[in-house]
Amino acid sequence: MSEQTLSKKQKRRLKKRKILRKVAEKTQRNKQITKKVKVLLKNVRKSIINLKSNFSEQQKLNVEEMLRQAYKEIDKAVSKGVFHKNEAARKKSRITLFYNKTISSIQNLSKV
Repeated sequence: MSEQTLSKKQKRRLKKRKILRKVAEKTQRNKQITKKVKVLLKNVRKSIINLKSNFSEQQKLNVEEMLRQAYKEIDKAVSKGVFHKNEAARKKSRITLFYNKTISSIQNLSKV
């Protein structure tokens, strides 16, 4: 059908469908990005806990690399509008705080 043969009502309907389709696509993209960040943070947290049980410098470097990767993904999510910048800052702050507490407790245990 060409644009000229459509009534105003039909044009509005087509426009609504297009808008709904775009919203669905963005929602799906946002869910994928959110899930990826969630999984990364979960894996970092698990690695930090494992670091506490058996500490080595190599594992510490691996955890730090995972942290950098998580930060990068969180920042990408902010740039795409999935997360608000304050939410991203909070997520990064909490995982860093957890890492720093764990490292300091490990160092305190090694001193004793």
